[in-house]
Amino acid sequence: MAEPTSTLHDISDPGPLLPGIHVPVWIWALATLAAAALVLLVVFLLRRPKPGPASLEEIYDQSRKELECLRGCLDRLPLAAVATEASLSIRRYLAACLGEPALYETHEEFLLRDEALAELPAGSREHLNPLLTRLAELKYGPSAEDVSAAGELINQCLTVLQGLESTRPRPLA
Repeated sequence: MAEPTSTLHDISDPGPLLPGIHVPVWIWALATLAAAALVLLVVFLLRRPKPGPASLEEIYDQSRKELECLRGCLDRLPLAAVATEASLSIRRYLAACLGEPALYETHEEFLLRDEALAELPAGSREHLNPLLTRLAELKYGPSAEDVSAAGELINQCLTVLQGLESTRPRPLA
């Protein structure tokens, strides 16, 4: 029988037995630089000043210009299309100036909301509600091209829009 040896052997290096790819140091340096550049780009984009909301006068001017531009297309559009575009223009103005969600509601939802246009003076509401009702009727009813009726509708929208703008509260200087 063989005699047991009392000497201990050192554990061999497991490195050659482990799977993997040796990545050079320069690749790690490039990856670090790319990550740092990405972080800097994100910080730059987040810190960049965002354009502020348009002033209320600009919103009024934009709505008025949309209605005036629509006047030039009356001979090519049916009355329903004119009513739809006019309604969108007025509702955008209401959404921007009063924070009114009318832009995203149907006419029936708008009428059922008791607090709708509560900030407006009574005179403005008396002119706006019938206009919106008429626009809703024209949008969803049968229509054909009617230049005179469409022109009258645009004039009425411009009058109501000007009335809304004249009653909008303005900050004191």
